[in-house]
Amino acid sequence: MVVQDWGGPIGLNYAVRHRDNLRGIVVMNTWAWPAEILPMKLFSIAMGGWPVGYWLQTRRNFFAKVIVPHGIYHAEKVTEGLRNAYTAPFPTPKSRIPTWIFPRQIRKARTWLANMESQLSNLSDLPAHILWGTKDSAGFPLEQMAKWQKYLPLNETEILEDASHYVQEDRPDRIAASIRRIQSRT
Repeated sequence: MVVQDWGGPIGLNYAVRHRDNLRGIVVMNTWAWPAEILPMKLFSIAMGGWPVGYWLQTRRNFFAKVIVPHGIYHAEKVTEGLRNAYTAPFPTPKSRIPTWIFPRQIRKARTWLANMESQLSNLSDLPAHILWGTKDSAGFPLEQMAKWQKYLPLNETEILEDASHYVQEDRPDRIAASIRRIQSRT
């Protein structure tokens, strides 16, 4: 399993309940616990709030148009094709509602996230590779990475000084290498 951003809580929700289906995990700039740090809480209020966050997401497609490109460290990779890849799935205001709901859930899903965190020990025997972009402006400092290191003690960690939040855009080569490394370890 490979997880990043909201893929963390979504994927880990599956992982903690179906550990036997996994051979390994690659974790990148994500979380699976209630938001504790102020930047995440503020982001949730601003982007998932009413009416401003709702308007920004549904009417301006702000998340796909502004936040995603800003979360890529290598600005030269933010081409028109890449922008289209992130904006095309959200052509209408109605289709953009999930981009408003996700930020809200950083605050609203505390119980679900706390329950998931309480089960992360189910993954303690899982080979893991942690890739962490240090230029992350989305509220994922190294302290969040350290929590993953605690929950996934069979980890190998790679700190990427040349990657931001969207590691998959900045360093896809390291993701592919991490997947191969997990495969060789299992």
